Amino acid sequence: MDILSEETWDVVIAGTSIPQALLALALSRSGKKILHVDRHEYYGGEDAGLSLQEAVDWAHHSIQAASHVFSEASVSFDDGQAAPNSTGRLASSRSYTLSLNPQIIYAQSSFLPTLVSSRIHSQLEFLAVGSWWIRSDKKLHRIPSTREDVFNDETLSMKDKRGLMKFLRFALQQEEDTSFEAVDPALSFTDVLSNTFKIRDNLQAPLLALALSPTPAASIPFSMALSRIRRHMRSMGYFGPGFGAVVAKYGGNSEMAQVACRAGAVGGAVYLLGHHLTEVQLPTSTVSGQSTDESTLFHCTLSDGTPIRSKVVVGSLDDLPPDMPRASSATTPVDVWRTISIVADPLRSLFPQTADNGPVPAVAIVLVDTPTSEGSATGPIYLQVHSEDTGECPSGQCIIYASLMSESASAQERLKAAVDDFVEGCGAVQSVLWTLSYRVSTSDQQGTFGVDDLASKLFCFRRRAHDLSFSDDIIAPVKEVWTHILGSEAVDEHFLRFEERETEVED
Repeated sequence: MDILSEETWDVVIAGTSIPQALLALALSRSGKKILHVDRHEYYGGEDAGLSLQEAVDWAHHSIQAASHVFSEASVSFDDGQAAPNSTGRLASSRSYTLSLNPQIIYAQSSFLPTLVSSRIHSQLEFLAVGSWWIRSDKKLHRIPSTREDVFNDETLSMKDKRGLMKFLRFALQQEEDTSFEAVDPALSFTDVLSNTFKIRDNLQAPLLALALSPTPAASIPFSMALSRIRRHMRSMGYFGPGFGAVVAKYGGNSEMAQVACRAGAVGGAVYLLGHHLTEVQLPTSTVSGQSTDESTLFHCTLSDGTPIRSKVVVGSLDDLPPDMPRASSATTPVDVWRTISIVADPLRSLFPQTADNGPVPAVAIVLVDTPTSEGSATGPIYLQVHSEDTGECPSGQCIIYASLMSESASAQERLKAAVDDFVEGCGAVQSVLWTLSYRVSTSDQQGTFGVDDLASKLFCFRRRAHDLSFSDDIIAPVKEVWTHILGSEAVDEHFLRFEERETEVED
């Protein structure tokens, strides 16, 4: 490790979550000397995709570690209930890739063109996110995702169709519809749907599902719900008939993070997994420019005791030492409870072909519409069902990612009950083999992801919203740090925009 100590690094990046991975990608052709470390033996950080054994180890260590993001992790095995056959039992550990932060990417997201312009899209395979469903009154109903779906839905009355069509037409307007100028955007989603569009209560939950809102319809402002539904509607059909979002095969965010880091390594960055920063001593001088005087450098210590020096240090709340200066948070963290369940049934009925000549989707979204006595403080339960085609589990099984925004200690039990009820309703009785449960301390949905300059050239990415969909807000803070690092060399048009390399990045 002496070679690490002898080098003066331009940048030390701590953690391989999506923001740090994108920064490494953005700097991959800058010629900078970059050391990229992660405390884990795998890539991804908050966005990691874990094998079974890694998930068990992660749950154990997260109890001991003082994480700012994850807490109360536990694993439960239920393999004894499964039928004794190859698809009814857990396969080998490496047969699974379980995502800590499963997110879909809408077709109209500005992040996807970034993957193309940075030339890493060829290393990724994207799969369609198909039907939206609602589980209500012990029944599973498919949610109309377009105006055509509403028109063709024989379960809706003509009055309901008119109300829904009016709202969806309004949502698709490029500019505000002047016929609804009086709508107060601060009103709740429920208030506007009921009073302005005359949409019945039982039809509001499906619209909430299209918004992927983690809060109830009575709590989310209409303006926020509308922008989310517009995102959904305008993405439909963009890449092909019947779907409007995608996920990366083999782990979603974790696969994108690993591919970005791989590009960083091809560009000359040094990667060191299983190591983290235990100490960061601030420079005693703030001389600007490219000075490498010892007083202008950060003096850091790795977890194995190796001393390193760097001009810039970048990390996140969990990746920088706990004694570092902290910026005051503008928002109060909120809790999102999550479970990851391995199911010994492929649940193929959830993945019908998106449309004639459309793809067979690999992901389905389910809103579990269950009444609760806890009021508006508890959000809706979402199930993100990933089929065997995602590469996250063996053939004949599927993965269910469940989430619930709640401050209540009963949230974990509600999630487990919702998953059990759902799979039984699909005819897969006692098919849950294994479950990982954990709590995520996330920024609220109205907060904007950003980065704090804790000291001169010491940057910390803020707490992120672990939403169900990938947020474009992630790009701007990465660009901000990239600009600080490159200084006068930074050209906006060159951020994550590269020419093709002569040879492709090898797997």
